[in-house]
Amino acid sequence: MKKTKLLIVDDEWLIADSLSTMEEWDERNIEVVAIAHNGHDAIRYLKTEPIELVLSDIRMPDMNGLQLLQYIYEEMPGTQVVLISGYEDFIYAKEALRYGAKGYILKPIDTDELFDTIDRLLELRHLKTGSTDRSDVESSEVSLTYHEEIVRKAMKYIDDNLHHPLSLSDVAQTVHLTPHYFGQLFKNESGQLFNSYLTRVRMEKACELLKRPGLKIYEICEQVGFIDPKYFAKVFQKQFGVSPNEFRHQN
Repeated sequence: MKKTKLLIVDDEWLIADSLSTMEEWDERNIEVVAIAHNGHDAIRYLKTEPIELVLSDIRMPDMNGLQLLQYIYEEMPGTQVVLISGYEDFIYAKEALRYGAKGYILKPIDTDELFDTIDRLLELRHLKTGSTDRSDVESSEVSLTYHEEIVRKAMKYIDDNLHHPLSLSDVAQTVHLTPHYFGQLFKNESGQLFNSYLTRVRMEKACELLKRPGLKIYEICEQVGFIDPKYFAKVFQKQFGVSPNEFRHQN
C-alpha cells in the first residue's frame, strides 16, 4: 500500500524531531518525508514532490505557518494542513479556518487529539482516492464544505453576541443542529472543544478591553458575557496566571 507523505514544519528542532520519530506514523502508513524549519523551506519541499499532509507550527521566522497555509490553500489544494499553536496564537484560529486548515492543535500537544485529527483526514482522503463511487466522494466533499460553513457561522454568531451568556445549545440552535451533533462537528472542523473556544474568545476580548483605562472590571465582565465578576476573575486567572487587575497594570 502506498504511504501517505507527511511534511513537518517547525523551527524548534526538538519538537520537530520528536514529532517525526513517533511510532504512530508507521501504524497509519504515513511516511515523514522531511522536516522544514519555516514556510519557505516547506514550499521548496512541496514543489519537489507531492505531499498529502503538512503538520506546521504557526510561529516561525521568515514565513510563518499561516502564510504557508494560505500558499497551500491557493496553490496546492490537494494538500491538507494541520496547524500547531501556542495559546498566544489563538487569535489566528479563525484565519486558519478561512484558509482551509483541517485541524488546530494547541501546545503542549495532546497526542490523542493530534492522531484523532490525522485519522479523520486519512478517512476523508481514502474516500477521495479509494475505490469509492464518485457520487459518494462528491457527497463527502460537499458535506465537508457544509460543515466548515456551519463552524464559520457559529464563530461569527459568537463574535456578534459575546456580551450575552452563551452556551453550546444556544449556538447549536442558531445553526439548526442538535447540541451533541454540533459539539462534535465543531471539534472536528476547528480542532477545539466548543467551550474551550468560547472561553478563549471571551478572554482575548477581555484582554483588549482591559487596556482601556476608562472601563471598570465589572463592565468588562459584562461585555464578554459573564454575569459574576468573581467568576470572570477566576477564569481569567486560570487562563493567564494573573488577575484582570494585574494584567491591566502590566499593560
